[in-house]
Amino acid sequence: MTARHAFLIALAVTAWVHPAQAAPPGDMPSAAAAWLPLDPQAMPGVFYDSASIKVVSERPAVMAVNVAWFYAQPKISAANGQPYRSVIQPVTMNCTAGTYTVSQVVHHAGENATGPIVESLPPPGIRNAPIAQDPVQRKLREIVCPVNGKGIRR
Repeated sequence: MTARHAFLIALAVTAWVHPAQAAPPGDMPSAAAAWLPLDPQAMPGVFYDSASIKVVSERPAVMAVNVAWFYAQPKISAANGQPYRSVIQPVTMNCTAGTYTVSQVVHHAGENATGPIVESLPPPGIRNAPIAQDPVQRKLREIVCPVNGKGIRR
């Protein structure tokens, strides 16, 4: 397990589940977010935006989706010292290759990806990472990727 995986697991374990009453996620691709819990039992506080699921390519099967972590207690930005309550990551998932890329990390002041953006960070260096090594991405793949070569889930 890498430090990044441990960090993601720690975020999921320590996050508290808020009712998903989302506002538009700022400059994220989705116009009106529809946050659903990714896996409430195993990963409380981790959500995906069902309204953001988009087909990037059918061959190979590539999907885009926003993932968020909602926190009960504010976290403090290491970059600017401001508190934030939610984090959004747009994810591009290559279902065929079994890899994913995170294109941005956005910290919001409010719960459920609302409120002003505290900071918007450049990609964290997660490019073509194996889905199999990340529990959040494995669960996300079950939701957004086509099953057994059939059409893209809509």
